[in-house]
Amino acid sequence: MTRLELQTKRNSLVAQGRAIFDLAAREKREMTSAEILDFDKFMDESDAVKREIDGGAGGKGGGRGKRLADATKELNTSEGRRVAREQPSGVPGEREVNDRRNAPLRFTGEDGEEIRGLRLDESIAQGMHDELPDGIRAEELSLGRLVKAAATGNWRGAEAEKRSLSGSSDVLGGVIVPFPLAADVIDLARNRAVCFKAGAVTIPMNSSTLKIGKLLSDPAIGWKAENAPGAFSDATFGAAVLSARTLMTLSSASVEIIEDASNLDQLLQNSLAKVLALELDRAALRGDTTAGSPMGVKNNPGVTITNLGTNGLTLLYSNAYQQFSNGIQTILNKNGIPNAVVFAPRTSIELDQLTNTIGDSLDPPPSWDTLEKFVTNSTPINLAHGSSNTCSDAIIGDFTQMLFGLRTELRIEVTRAGGGSTGSAFQNLQTWIRAYLRADVVLAHPEFFCVLDGIL
Repeated sequence: MTRLELQTKRNSLVAQGRAIFDLAAREKREMTSAEILDFDKFMDESDAVKREIDGGAGGKGGGRGKRLADATKELNTSEGRRVAREQPSGVPGEREVNDRRNAPLRFTGEDGEEIRGLRLDESIAQGMHDELPDGIRAEELSLGRLVKAAATGNWRGAEAEKRSLSGSSDVLGGVIVPFPLAADVIDLARNRAVCFKAGAVTIPMNSSTLKIGKLLSDPAIGWKAENAPGAFSDATFGAAVLSARTLMTLSSASVEIIEDASNLDQLLQNSLAKVLALELDRAALRGDTTAGSPMGVKNNPGVTITNLGTNGLTLLYSNAYQQFSNGIQTILNKNGIPNAVVFAPRTSIELDQLTNTIGDSLDPPPSWDTLEKFVTNSTPINLAHGSSNTCSDAIIGDFTQMLFGLRTELRIEVTRAGGGSTGSAFQNLQTWIRAYLRADVVLAHPEFFCVLDGIL
């Protein structure tokens, strides 16, 4: 392998280790034994590649956090920047993609006010701890303790959680979970949703609708002869409009389960975050045409939809990467810089297993290497396409142009007295949990996305 190929391989290994390490940190827990094995495997392989690059010795040293920090620091030095500069011409390099991704996230609202967007590594809960009573720190609170105390009426051991409520009770005798705890859940969901991992931006909304100005076309420019008039051309501006829509989940649990579960905090956070992440991804990528759901990339009229065949296309060594390269070119031709591709697990495995006529694995083209790859079950594999009903799709794009507007932060409400036509929490000795948020997702530049439609 060339030095460039080795360094690119090491970048990927360190990034995979970083993903495992950061997930555990965000969930405020130690890495599991399986995660430790995977983390050490990636870092050991990274060290081996580094030794091959250096042509000398090297190896393990320090704790896992230090190994990761040292490797990350190295890749941010001149060597890492050199690799970015040496990307093949004609495709966006790592440096160009990172420059776009790390640019300041500032948008202009309808009234000319500046709106600050949040990247994935910026918590929604940041700066909100002052909403808690004096002496209470958000990191000391537990969603599980609060729910258990609210379900049983026994607040012993959950005194801080009780104080944090500050009178936040609903008319049915339940409680409204304080914002920092609810924010932890939505932050966890954002960390699990592939769209946010790919670069989607969160924008706080201070009203039910928010118009964000965007440039539709640049002004024309040209040379002029002496004393001749210059051509006059305006830039064309438009707006991306976010309209708050309501996303809600309602669940119940027996008081016995809540009393007895020792890992209730983790169960609640992970369960809520999982369903939120899957639906946020589905809405952003596919959406639908109903009034209650965002439109999604697939239904956006400004997005290029590439039909791979009347009845779909089977990915083969002779055509698979060509389709993705064509999608990248479609976006580049519109001055976009695609940074990621999202597809179903089936598509990911099919690409991994591609071989040529003599059984050798395929090396993807340089343009493929510039994309981050994300896999999600929010992308179905049973889509109708011509006579086939087993098709899927892949979405290529500059995901920094995907904007999630958040009007109402995640609200979590817990009650022992709620009821409906089929029963009540009081009657069944249950606790009902309702979580909802009001949000929307739009594309600032739909032309920077391309859907490959009809993957068999």
